[in-house]
Amino acid sequence: MSPLLTVEAEAFSDIATSLRRWADALESHAERAAKVELGPRWSDADLVELYETWVRVGHALRDVARTRPEHAGAGPRREVLAIRDGLGQIADVVERQP
Repeated sequence: MSPLLTVEAEAFSDIATSLRRWADALESHAERAAKVELGPRWSDADLVELYETWVRVGHALRDVARTRPEHAGAGPRREVLAIRDGLGQIADVVERQP
């Protein structure tokens, strides 16, 4: 990792944590849903939130490849923070499902 990217190490660690939370929540939901003929319905608001958040995360992923940290003291790029925050929000939505 370049010295400039060390300012983003914590954000990337948070991204990994959110991905684990999301995967665990999906696995748990799938296990619960497999026990019934028709699983519980997700609210329209949750589905819209997931869709909109995935779109924002997708745009941030696209944009992070086009950017570089300004300098070591600048902190994480806004695109990296958008990925971190979006994946955390996605994990939150999946975790609250019945």
